[in-house]
Amino acid sequence: MVEDQAGASTRHVAMDLSHPNRRWPSLSVAQVNHLVTSTFPLLVALVAFQRFDSAGAIALTGGLAQTIALTWARRFPAAMMLVIIAVEAAIYLAGGNVLTFGVIIAAYYAGSWGSRRQRIVALTFGLGYCAVAVAFTIGYDRPLAMAGALVMCFLGFWISGRFEASQRSRISELRETSSRLAEERAVAEQQAADRERALLARELHDILNHSVTRMVLDAEAGAETGDEAAARQTLYRVADTGRDSLAELRRLLGVLRTETPGELRPPPDLNQLDELVARIPSSGPQVTVDRQGEVRQADTSIELAAYRVVQESLTNVAKHAGAVPTVVRLTYLTGALEIEVVNELPRNRLHKKALRGTGLVGLRERVELLGGTLHAGPTKTGFAVYATLPLRQPVRSGSGGS
Repeated sequence: MVEDQAGASTRHVAMDLSHPNRRWPSLSVAQVNHLVTSTFPLLVALVAFQRFDSAGAIALTGGLAQTIALTWARRFPAAMMLVIIAVEAAIYLAGGNVLTFGVIIAAYYAGSWGSRRQRIVALTFGLGYCAVAVAFTIGYDRPLAMAGALVMCFLGFWISGRFEASQRSRISELRETSSRLAEERAVAEQQAADRERALLARELHDILNHSVTRMVLDAEAGAETGDEAAARQTLYRVADTGRDSLAELRRLLGVLRTETPGELRPPPDLNQLDELVARIPSSGPQVTVDRQGEVRQADTSIELAAYRVVQESLTNVAKHAGAVPTVVRLTYLTGALEIEVVNELPRNRLHKKALRGTGLVGLRERVELLGGTLHAGPTKTGFAVYATLPLRQPVRSGSGGS
C-alpha cells in the first residue's frame, strides 16, 4: 500500500512537471531576460549598501524604484529614462549615494525599443546626466577615469541597444519574407494542381466522348446488318465499350472541368511512347525505354496518366539536365504499373541541388486522383521519378455467346 501511494505520488509529480503551464504562466526568453535585467539596480543597491542606516535605506528604496521603472522601459523608454534620472536626483538630494546603473540600462532600452523621437529625448537627458555626474566627480580621486567609465558604459549600452534593434528588424523582415514565399509557393502548387485537375477532366471528357462515339457507331452498324452473328458480336463490342466507359466515368467523378473541351481526338497512350522518344531532338536527353513484365493494354485514363508522367519527366530532364543518359522503365505487375524515369546529371551540376518545378505537383495530383502514387527526388548521380498506377484485368465478353 505504501509503495502504491509512493508510486502514485511520483506519477502525479511527473505529470505536473510534464505540464508546467498548469501552474506557471508561459514566458518567452526575451521576457525573462527583460525581467532579470530590470532587477540590476536593486541588486546593485543590495550589494553596495549592506547596512541598515539611512543611506542604505535610501539606496534600497531608489534601487527598487528604478527596477520598477525599468520593467516599463520597453514600452516607454524615454519616459522611464526621465523617471530614473529623477530617482537619481531624489537619492542625491536625500543624502544617499547615486546608483548610476539604472541610467545605463535605460540607455540600452531607449536604443533598442525607442522610436526616433524617444531615442533623441533619452540620449539628450542621458548625456546631460553623465555631464552632471562627471562634474560631481571632480572632487574625487581619479575623476577622469570615473568620468570616462561612466560615459563609455552609457554609450556602449546605447550602441548595444541599437544593434539589437537592427537585428530584430532584420529577423522580422526575414520572417515576413519567408512567410510570403511560403504563401506564394502554396498558391503556385495549388494553381498547378488546379490546372492539372482541369486538364485531367478535359482529357477524361475526351475519353468518354470517344468511347460513346464508338458505341453509337457500333450500334448503328449492328442495326443495319442482317447477319444475326455479326449483330451479336456488335452488341458484345458495345457492352465492352460501355463497361470501359463506366470505369472511366468513376474516375471522372470529383474532378471539376474548367475548360471547354477541344476537338475530339484519341488520347495518347503508352503505345506512342516510342514516338515521343523519337521526337526528342539530338540535343536533348539520350532516352532508353525498357519494358518488363507482361505488357498489356490498361484503361485509357491509366495509359494517359502514364504517358503524361513520362512526358513531363523527359521535359524536365531536357530543361534542367540536357543531353544526359535517361532510362524509362515500365514494369507491368499483376495489379499495378510501375513507371520509373531516372536520369544522370551533368558533371558541373553533380553537387548542386536538383530543381523541382510545379509540373511534378500537377503530376502527383493526377496520379493520386487515379489511385496511384508518385515520388520524385534526387539520387546520388541524378534525379528519379517513380510512379505506380493501378491495373485491372479487363472482363472479356462474348466467349459463350453462340
